Amino acid sequence: MNYFFIGLYILLALTAVYYIVFFALLYYWHEKKATFVVVPIIFTFYFFAIGFLIVSIISLAIEYLPSFLNNL
Repeated sequence: MNYFFIGLYILLALTAVYYIVFFALLYYWHEKKATFVVVPIIFTFYFFAIGFLIVSIISLAIEYLPSFLNNL
């Protein structure tokens, strides 16, 4: 379970960095005020969702792979 929380903290930090960079780029190149906040939130959620799935799969593999290999 510790692997999951470590991975989740890393994912949250990477999501924050991704959001800051993406928001800075949109602020630099924005043309309409409507896309100023909505677009970065959508892309950040997509990045976080895929990252969360990857962290979950890796955490489950690290947690249960040794017992699975022992049973084989």
